[in-house]
Amino acid sequence: MNATIGRVLLQALWAPASILMLSVVVARLPRADGLWSLLHFLGGAAVAFFYCRLAGIALPMTVAWRYLFAFALACTTALGWELAEFAIDQVAGTSLQEGRVDTMSDLMLSVCGAALFLAFAAITSWKAPAAR
Repeated sequence: MNATIGRVLLQALWAPASILMLSVVVARLPRADGLWSLLHFLGGAAVAFFYCRLAGIALPMTVAWRYLFAFALACTTALGWELAEFAIDQVAGTSLQEGRVDTMSDLMLSVCGAALFLAFAAITSWKAPAAR
């Protein structure tokens, strides 16, 4: 296994994998309605963390581009997730999506989680010109 792939798995993929495992646990709870919003928010942050770390490890780019890359791909991942839920509902006859409000709030929470994580990461990693 390539050292870069191993670093990505160890340093970045743990966050979204943790959210996926947590969602499996929450799905088994009898009254988990209030937790799904939190999971979408945390999922957006976890995916943004993953892409930000991935860009830092595997792609040579400036810090600003790294955050833009991570945000764009986190938003794309959130959209892909909702499209997959829609496709599963259509094919399997399930009701993962409860309507437009549910879908839009899921997308907004994921985007807000990604934006908040990336803003926090940018602010905490920024150093004043004199401190560099």
